[in-house]
Amino acid sequence: MDSTTLQLVLAALAFALAGNIWLTLAVLRASRRERIAPTALVPGAPLPTVQARPLAGGARFQPGASGQAAVLLFLASRCPKCGEKLAGIEQLLPLAREAGLTLWLISEEPARRLRAFLPGKALRAATARLTLRDYRRVNPLMSSPSYVFVNHEGTVEAVGLIGDEDWLALTEQLNAEPSQERAA
Repeated sequence: MDSTTLQLVLAALAFALAGNIWLTLAVLRASRRERIAPTALVPGAPLPTVQARPLAGGARFQPGASGQAAVLLFLASRCPKCGEKLAGIEQLLPLAREAGLTLWLISEEPARRLRAFLPGKALRAATARLTLRDYRRVNPLMSSPSYVFVNHEGTVEAVGLIGDEDWLALTEQLNAEPSQERAA
């Protein structure tokens, strides 16, 4: 073997070794990120800034941005309990709007799957999609059916599962407001 061939073989081996080391370090960094347990959003903390795209189309926006109180709902199409909650959520949409509360269904699922999952136009109009990375920022535990209440300053007020005490208090309050206005 002449010296030129030997040099080419050694250069190829060095390049392969460098690539192997780079890939190994990338895998180690990724595994370290996955080992860090996600922490739930805490009341009093600002909602992470993310950009969502409405399912019905339109410009990107920031759900839960300061300026208007919002409820972010996290539902999954493959979750049986989530499907059971859709009718109740659809009834809350106009009540929330009248009360000055923005209600968004947030998902990271493909648009096609969401359209098949959501029965009515009202629910589809109130649905926004995030990238998986952004979805994990606003729903770090990946729980569903769950919610995040955000006040007008963009601060998290409450976090929980749909159907818990805070959720029931919100639904009672929204259902009571129109009847109180009619009585007055």
